[in-house]
This record gives sequence, C-alpha cells and structure tokens, in this order.
Amino acid sequence: MIKKSKIIYVQSITKFNIIQNTKTGGIILKAVVKFKDGKNGWEIRDIPRSVPKEDEVEIKVEMLSVCGSELHLYHDNHYYKPPVVVGHEFSGVISRVGKNVNKWQVGERVVCENHTRSCRVCEFCRNGQEQFCSSRKAMGYDIDGYWTEYVCRPAWLLHKIPPDVSLEEAALIEPTSIVVHALFYKTNIKTNDIVLVQGCGPIGMIAAMVAKARGAKTVILTGIDVDKKVRIPLAKKLGIDNVINVTEINLKEKIMDLTSGKGVDVVIEASGSDIAINSAIDLVKKTGKIIAIGETRDEYIKFSWNKAIFRACTVFFSLGSNYSSWEISLNLIKDGKINLKKLITHKLPLEDWEKAFKLMDAKESGKVILIP
Repeated sequence: MIKKSKIIYVQSITKFNIIQNTKTGGIILKAVVKFKDGKNGWEIRDIPRSVPKEDEVEIKVEMLSVCGSELHLYHDNHYYKPPVVVGHEFSGVISRVGKNVNKWQVGERVVCENHTRSCRVCEFCRNGQEQFCSSRKAMGYDIDGYWTEYVCRPAWLLHKIPPDVSLEEAALIEPTSIVVHALFYKTNIKTNDIVLVQGCGPIGMIAAMVAKARGAKTVILTGIDVDKKVRIPLAKKLGIDNVINVTEINLKEKIMDLTSGKGVDVVIEASGSDIAINSAIDLVKKTGKIIAIGETRDEYIKFSWNKAIFRACTVFFSLGSNYSSWEISLNLIKDGKINLKKLITHKLPLEDWEKAFKLMDAKESGKVILIP
C-alpha cells in the first residue's frame, strides 16, 4: 500500500479517482483487495498504476463481471494468495501499448485470456492447454486481477471484441469460454441430443444456450425453490426448451417422459450440489455422458461409483479454456447464437462489490456487472 502524501487529483474516472502521489511521482489507482480471510478481509485500497512492459498493453477496465468462484472466495472457500486484487472477468479498451507491440492500438476494445505467466514452452502450453502450465498464475487469486481501473497484460493473450458485441456482453466472455471449451472440446454434443443442465446460475444458463447452439434437439435446465424469484423466470426468457423447478416437479419422471424411458444423452453439471451430481447418474442414459463444470463448495462429496459403472456412463471434467474457445465465444455472441445481454440483471459501481455478493448469495441476480 502506497502512503498518500500531498495528493493532487488529476483525473476522475466515474466514482473512483486516479490520483497523483507527489512524493513517489506515481499514479495511484483504487482497487478491491482481498487481504485476509473473513468478510472483513476485503477493502478498497490504493495501488500503483503499472507501466506496460515491452510486450504488454495497458487496458482501461470498462466492465467487470462477478464470478461464482469469487463468491466462493467471499466465503473463504477458494484458494488465494493475500493480498490480491480480485477479479478475472472483464472487458476494456487499450490505453497504452508497449514498444514491441505492433498488432494492437490504443482505443481497441479487448478481452484477455487468463493464462498470465504461462511458460509457453512446456507440454501443456505447446498443446494449447496453458491452464495446466505449472508457471501459470490465476488472475485475481495468485496475482492481481481486474477489479481496478487500469491493468497491464501480455499482448499475446488479447482478443478483439467484434463491433456488434457490447462491452457488457464481452465481460462475460471468460465464463462463456469455459462452457465452450467443455462442450466443444471435452465432449461432443450431437444434433438431436437431449441435454440436461443442472443448476440455473449464470454458468448453467450459458451452458444451456451453448448446448442449443451446438445442435442439441432439446435442452432441459433445472433450478430449485430459491431460484423462483429471479433465475427461473430469467432462464425461461432465454428460450430454453424446458426449465424445471425440481423442488416442485419430480425430475426423474419428467426426464423419463421426455426421453421414452432412456434418460438424457448428456448431463452438464453446473450446480456443484452433491445431490444433483449423484442424481445425474440416474438421469443419463446408459453409455451417456456427464460433463462437470460447477465447483462444489465442499472439497469432498459422496459419489455413487457402482451405479455409474452399471450405467457405463462417461464422466468428463473440464477446466479452463483455450484460444479457440474465446474466439468461438465471441462469434456465438456476434452471430446471435447466444444472448448474454439477457443474463445481466444488475449493474453496480465497483465500490458496491459487497452488494453484488449479497445478491448472488440470495439467488436474486443473474450476472452482476461492476463498473470502475
């Protein structure tokens, strides 16, 4: 933390201020920092504005999207290295470029993959799996993330936002790329497949839309009573074939009725609930596929191993994304195949970050956008 002495205001950015510290000669930014465990371990702090390195660009952060994993962090159920500026879902505009950067120009709208500090030479990096590189550092957890006003990032990780895609939608590209990676690369959804998505949080709703865009004949999305106020009505507006409140409707009976007693071809597990995870085995057809995306709150859960063996189902675990996943995600939005704009229910100033968590905890939001 930089000590503020003889501070002069030089520029105003919405409700936050960039300030000049005359003692150090540096520019001070405001950032949301997680510095210790507990809900009192969060605060808005002063951080220095970095200068882009030769192969980096500086990005003015325009829109931030709050992720479910940050909600886990809020409840101290996620790994992190304090103190750290949180946040890994964003969109922005290039404000400065390093001297060796030729492809990108000031003023271009961009998003950025989160493979910062991956080595680019190991087996995983060479195969386009930078998320498994041992040198990679997780944005907003290992190293400072995006919940501030300006960030510097390697130019090779950038993606240009198409003209028809808004900055709000682009802030949701990172979670969309996670879903795209799972459904395009980890498992193959075929035309005429019947797909069940468990969990009607933002990831579940994105998964339902991507599954439909991928060619699924029928998509079923589940929620529970707590989702009735906001999320189930929101999911129905997205054009998903069947949105089911499993608190009120017997899901297995409904699935067997829709599938002539066989079960669904693919289950996408986005709820993180051990009850839902185990029910997936009863709902997928024999030799069907289960793709796991959602994180569980508890490190260990019970799983009906023998039942899975007798279903002969295949369980896929998917983590992260690659370059193509980001490009496909941008094109799905550009071409109108998925509608992320409808997922956004709240836009708040960055200083109201805790309100965003409370809305998410109460299941009273879709995606929440924070604006620095």
